[in-house]
Amino acid sequence: MKLYIKANHIKILKNLDTILPNANAKTAFLLDQQSHHAYKANLESAKKLSVNAKKLFYDERELAKLIKGIYFGNSSCEHLLASITETTQAQKICESKHYNFVFVFPPISHFKLEEAKYMMQYLAQKPQTEVVVNDIGMLYLAYSHQNIKPILGLNFSKIIKNAFIGSVTPTELSSTQLTNQQELLTHLEFEVAEVREFYKGMRVGRFAIENTPLDLGFLDDKPKMQCDFYYPFVTLANSKACDIAGIFEDERAYFVHDDCPRYCNYASLEFSHSKLLDIHQRYNTVYKINTVLELNKVLYKDGKNRLVWEIFI
Repeated sequence: MKLYIKANHIKILKNLDTILPNANAKTAFLLDQQSHHAYKANLESAKKLSVNAKKLFYDERELAKLIKGIYFGNSSCEHLLASITETTQAQKICESKHYNFVFVFPPISHFKLEEAKYMMQYLAQKPQTEVVVNDIGMLYLAYSHQNIKPILGLNFSKIIKNAFIGSVTPTELSSTQLTNQQELLTHLEFEVAEVREFYKGMRVGRFAIENTPLDLGFLDDKPKMQCDFYYPFVTLANSKACDIAGIFEDERAYFVHDDCPRYCNYASLEFSHSKLLDIHQRYNTVYKINTVLELNKVLYKDGKNRLVWEIFI
């Protein structure tokens, strides 16, 4: 696999050398019950990746030296779409470090469509520019530019996930029902060859998945598609409605249009059982932390698949 870093905003990329966990850090001494969950996830995931570096990346150097590229941009909310200025800065940083650059689009509505079109035109000035899209409209827009190589974001492989699926007992749900639910959660539409054919016809060569149990045997089948494995956060819900906006502005409730003040840049939400279940909200997304790393061998035996490490959500 190739190691890529997911940077949701320019500050992460500018300070990457500082906030990237050191592969030799003794994380057990740095973590306690009071540590912020994102900080804990950052260090714990670094430890897991370091231990498995030779198996995953065929290289035992520290993680900072294994980075092949950057996924730049917020994939949750259109109001956090990176600007041209931020994107130019990100591209220059990547060029200076010899990183591949991949731009990430969130789901786009008609409120931000013109802005997204302008950004796509800008990105299309360079040949073979990779962009992550998270809705059909943006996939079509990407396909209309010959210089753009679309990547299917997580919205294309999302399955409705029960946040408590791991803690449900047979006494609350029959064993048959539980088995059926878990079986449904392990399969993707990309298993169907005709689905892969369709996307290949749209110049799509890879799609994204998260750290959940999945049947990925089809990755060896033709037509082949490569895979982006996002780690260590698992999205449980993503919505146009934003709880953070609703808390700050009662008059507009949860739906923000084109003038969002971006309160989420300095606020996140915790739930009453966040620490117990590791469920949190950042931006308009509810997510769960899963640092357990038990990958299907089919993922890392192919050197073209990528592990996208989101060091801070």
